[in-house]
Amino acid sequence: MTTTAPPRAELHRPQFHLTPDATWMNDPNGLILHEGTWHAFFQNNPSGSTWGNMSWGHAVSEDLATWRELPVALPCREGELIFSGSVVHDAENSSGLGAPGEPGPLVAVYTSAYTDAHPERAGTQAQSLAVSRDGGTTWQFHSENPVLDRGSADFRDPKVFRHAASGRWVMVAVEAVDHSVLIHTSTDLRRWELASTLTDPALDGGIWECPDLVRIPAAGSETEESWALIVSTNPGGPAGGSGTYAILGGFDGRTFTPTAEAVPLDLGQDCYAAVSFGGVEGAPVLLGWMNNWDYAELTPTGPWRSAMTLPRTLGLAGDAVGAPRLVQRLRVPAEIPVVDLGGQIAARLDGTAVCVTGVLDLRTPHRLSVRFGEGEDSPELRVEIDAQRRVVLDRSAAHREPFAPGHTRSAPFVPPAGVEQMPFRLVLDASTAELELDGGRAVISQQIFPGAGPTTVRIEPTA
Repeated sequence: MTTTAPPRAELHRPQFHLTPDATWMNDPNGLILHEGTWHAFFQNNPSGSTWGNMSWGHAVSEDLATWRELPVALPCREGELIFSGSVVHDAENSSGLGAPGEPGPLVAVYTSAYTDAHPERAGTQAQSLAVSRDGGTTWQFHSENPVLDRGSADFRDPKVFRHAASGRWVMVAVEAVDHSVLIHTSTDLRRWELASTLTDPALDGGIWECPDLVRIPAAGSETEESWALIVSTNPGGPAGGSGTYAILGGFDGRTFTPTAEAVPLDLGQDCYAAVSFGGVEGAPVLLGWMNNWDYAELTPTGPWRSAMTLPRTLGLAGDAVGAPRLVQRLRVPAEIPVVDLGGQIAARLDGTAVCVTGVLDLRTPHRLSVRFGEGEDSPELRVEIDAQRRVVLDRSAAHREPFAPGHTRSAPFVPPAGVEQMPFRLVLDASTAELELDGGRAVISQQIFPGAGPTTVRIEPTA
């Protein structure tokens, strides 16, 4: 099977993942589907390939597979960095920020991170607004910013959505160092009142960041639902460094009530700050930053640095006792060829992007090996199944040059008791590897840097 050459031929740049054209990127911000176009804003240094000058970059897509970068949407200003946040469509112009007689505007709710150069709020973080009256192309900062100020140095990352049942806007944000999620509500996006605060002593991490509160409808039901609170921690990730967790529960418009313990959203090293797209009907669609704060500035790309994960759709499935469990299905672009191993033990993979599918036999230890090149010393990515039926993605030998030596293996996925065979999908796209296991009950995301060369996949026994 062959694929066409990538439109941008840099060695490590993926074809079907969002990457910045020539600068630094981290957290996704302001994800929204609006009038048929997917908008992804993101933390961006417009002037370099490492963190700094934090602003909102902007890219658009018609299919979530190919992206076009637009000019910087929200540039940093003297005394104010533009940290993470979200975008909503204020369809009824409840904020009053839209033009009279025009369709409701898009409103960005973001964190103003005030530097020491700010004359009044140096060293603090507060929530502010910007408005777009042309569908997201150009933006104006709100003249009365900030709209929510707690006088805190670590109050950030507002995710805002419309709660239909209460008819109010809901904001989830974090006090990062205090490990707490604060839920505020508003009728107009400009005046906010605190509704509730949530902490979870079992969820470790140096800081909490980038929360999201996502409604997940039950399949086939218009009324049954669950909610997922998503929180990123740095450090404290399941595979070391930074990572993201999800907690299932209920939400009444003011208070989130957990019904399950926090579980990793992704068992790999490279999924952080994952948040959902606004404007999506039905099952939520998430996008995460495919990197890790332990080594983000050391990734061997340039002048661009960092990618987003493939989008993933959230759903629910019952566990062994019938309780709801979060599942995530990777949204694999139709343009990526599929190689189904079936009963084969080896196959050749042509092209820089491919989706390998098959079934893992959990009864005996073995590995699925992806080799990039001809020789025995060529880079190799391994899916390993051990004698305890644990599945791990091992990238320790997957790079042409040494990379992140302290972060080689994912956290393990342990299938439910009694399961002997498990379906998988492994999506490879240049420097990205994403493994979906057991119908989406686990996802593992890792960066790899193997270089060019013929690629083969083989199933091998292990001791």
